[in-house]
Amino acid sequence: MLYNPYIRYVKINYLFLLIFLVSTSVFSQNNFVSDEEFNSKITWLEPHEVHLEFRDVLRKIPGAKYEYGWIVDGILYNAPPQLYASQVRYVEVVNNILQSNTCQCSLIIKTAVNEKELNSRKNILNRLNKNRIEKPKKKKKKKKN
Repeated sequence: MLYNPYIRYVKINYLFLLIFLVSTSVFSQNNFVSDEEFNSKITWLEPHEVHLEFRDVLRKIPGAKYEYGWIVDGILYNAPPQLYASQVRYVEVVNNILQSNTCQCSLIIKTAVNEKELNSRKNILNRLNKNRIEKPKKKKKKKKN
């Protein structure tokens, strides 16, 4: 039997390629939040606002403006895109000058989010949530003299 180094080279490269593809497909699974799960955690719209466009409901979001750029699911729009308010799952207002220069936008909007993004501090919809349970404030004890 003749020894062919090229065949061995191809087999090793094929094996590394197979390992790489399997590992990236296993670790790239994002578990997105379903509609039912989102609606059970966050309710920020009134019943009559569910079918309105997002730009009509934008007044509810503090600090949001109709300025120069919107990033919706990673795509930069110069004007507000046609998007229903019920589709929006994540809203971030960009106030930092450094961040606004790098992304060239004033709003970051996502329609599909994972659990980490949903519970993020940057998600303004958490602040507008009507389902949020307010924790009662503890009363200070008075000192007896």
